[in-house]
Amino acid sequence: LLGRIYGKDLKVCLVAASPQHAAHLDEFLWIHSVDSFLPHGPCIGPNASMHPIIICTEPKDINGASVLVLAHVLFVETFADYDMILDFVIDQTPEGLHITRERYRRYREAGCRMEYWVQTRESGWQLKSKEPKEQTIQAPST
Repeated sequence: LLGRIYGKDLKVCLVAASPQHAAHLDEFLWIHSVDSFLPHGPCIGPNASMHPIIICTEPKDINGASVLVLAHVLFVETFADYDMILDFVIDQTPEGLHITRERYRRYREAGCRMEYWVQTRESGWQLKSKEPKEQTIQAPST
């Protein structure tokens, strides 16, 4: 997915669960594929704003990212700062699925256009459902 996003010349903020998880994602992006390097870097440091893909432990708009990719269970209160948020079902346990459904409900109630995709072996990603986007997006009440 990061390759597709980068191929559309969009900038990304990739949010990891911890500094160790961020280091793992960084390493994975270096060794992922020789023929499809994805320029990336940490969200700290003097060159962070130059990386098309930044890896952070919380959402940050350092590089002008229009896409937020959540690599752990986190509801983003500042979702209106991004054109797109990719949120994954990380934990398949009953509790993990409950948390995922709660995030989905909160985004939907806030007026976000929701799409639900499933990864398949045959075709990559398949769209399962789509809800129309509201005209205005309001921050959720907490």
